[in-house]
Amino acid sequence: MSIKIHLPRSIIYLGTAAVTLILIIFLYSANRDNGSRSLQKAQRESYRLGTIVRITLYGDDSKKLNNVLDLSMKEIERLENLLSVNIPSSDVSLVNRASGEYPVKVSEEAGSLLERAIEWSERTGGAFDPTVGKIVKLWGIGTESAAVPDPEQLKEAVDMTDFRKVSVLHEVNGTFVQTAKGQRIDLGGIAKGYITEKVKALLINEGVSSALIDLGGNIAVFGSSPKPGKWKLGLQHPFMPRGEYFGIAEVSDVSVVTSGAYERYFESGGIRYHHIFDTATGYPALSDLASVTIISEDSTDADALSTALFVMGFERGISLLRELKNVEAVLVAKKTEGTIVYVTKGLSKGFLLKDPAMKKAPEVQ
Repeated sequence: MSIKIHLPRSIIYLGTAAVTLILIIFLYSANRDNGSRSLQKAQRESYRLGTIVRITLYGDDSKKLNNVLDLSMKEIERLENLLSVNIPSSDVSLVNRASGEYPVKVSEEAGSLLERAIEWSERTGGAFDPTVGKIVKLWGIGTESAAVPDPEQLKEAVDMTDFRKVSVLHEVNGTFVQTAKGQRIDLGGIAKGYITEKVKALLINEGVSSALIDLGGNIAVFGSSPKPGKWKLGLQHPFMPRGEYFGIAEVSDVSVVTSGAYERYFESGGIRYHHIFDTATGYPALSDLASVTIISEDSTDADALSTALFVMGFERGISLLRELKNVEAVLVAKKTEGTIVYVTKGLSKGFLLKDPAMKKAPEVQ
């Protein structure tokens, strides 16, 4: 049986931690006049978090901007070493090695992020679940060992996937995580969002007034765009090659995170298996959504929510969105009448549909 593995052409994927998928094309230009003054641009990119990360800063002092970029890359490295499921010394790996046999002391940051992940698990009825690690590892999507798992092994992994069996204890002598026996934590669906927020806070604390942060597609922008008006971000077309976008979102001071089944997958026996799993079945989610874009002030929340809504599908996803405040979304749905794009009310005037083959539905209330 032949197996075809698909990975993004512009990145090299080395691990299985990343669950959330983002593809944003930047529709901005460097070193343009912003109002009456010319901005200096400083940019740095590196291979981190299993992808290419890129930070672009604008300001008056090029030397200062480059110094801040150094600090930012060190912060990303520090947090990756703390949270990655693929780094043996990370807090997540320490918890997984204990395999529920005993509580593991972790950093306050790792413990708090796991609690945040569990909160989203509760809010989404388990559509997002940080205990998905056994399922992710069995499928191996993004690695050379990608394959359809043995049904019995997959059933065991599904039985172990339950966020309610995880506890985070904040004691006088530190923070401790206890999982059920055999569980495997994977924060890949929320960690990049968290790291994005930490980098953003660092930049602001260092006096940076305008920036674009791209951690493998988890986008955050703040301050003035180098072009007049808001930042213009193209949303990757779920049915077209990388670099083709179906719409443009005009945003400011927010994070933009997208999940979809089109970016990382493998094919076996004529069937395509993607990397976003339904924790109830252990198989790739059979969603009626082709992509989910979440626009929110907080990248951590947007990261978890984009994955959850994709798994939940259109009806349940819309229902959850109506309960949330200060969260906007662009949903690309596969309907019998064609591909329909749904945009929440708060973003309606800031979104431009570019693909004439798609239909834009009335705004989602």
